Amino acid sequence: MRHEHLIQVNDLSNPHTPCLTRNQLWQGLVLRAREPQRFMEQLDGVIILGEGEGWIRREMRFGKMAVVDHIVFTHETSVHYQTEAGVDHAGGTLVMLIEEPETESLFVRFRYDTPHEVPEGERHLLNYVRQAWQDNDLATVQLIRQLAAEGLLG
Repeated sequence: MRHEHLIQVNDLSNPHTPCLTRNQLWQGLVLRAREPQRFMEQLDGVIILGEGEGWIRREMRFGKMAVVDHIVFTHETSVHYQTEAGVDHAGGTLVMLIEEPETESLFVRFRYDTPHEVPEGERHLLNYVRQAWQDNDLATVQLIRQLAAEGLLG
């Protein structure tokens, strides 16, 4: 299943909403990968299994379910999650791409790709999954905005 959507970060036509810098947005997206418990209430724990220049490998625990992913960072441009298939899930990818069509006009494009096929009788559920992803991503941007306002993102 594939899904893509775009979330507007800075609305240049609204002078009442402070604009995030590209670096603040970037730091927030990296924080989401490094400290996912800030962004996911249902997460029971996270362990960084390894890291190097521009990547981390982590394990997240949701009850008895473990999710392992490899995350690659392209500085101030994108965060690419490659989730390994596990006993309880099929794995997949998520790419978060920062877009700036004009100066300070920031967006994040979220691209999901999961390998499992949805049976014909369950296709009506796809809209719920897509909406959940979009709601989660909107909440991510809102939390990044809050953290920036608190001075936690530079």
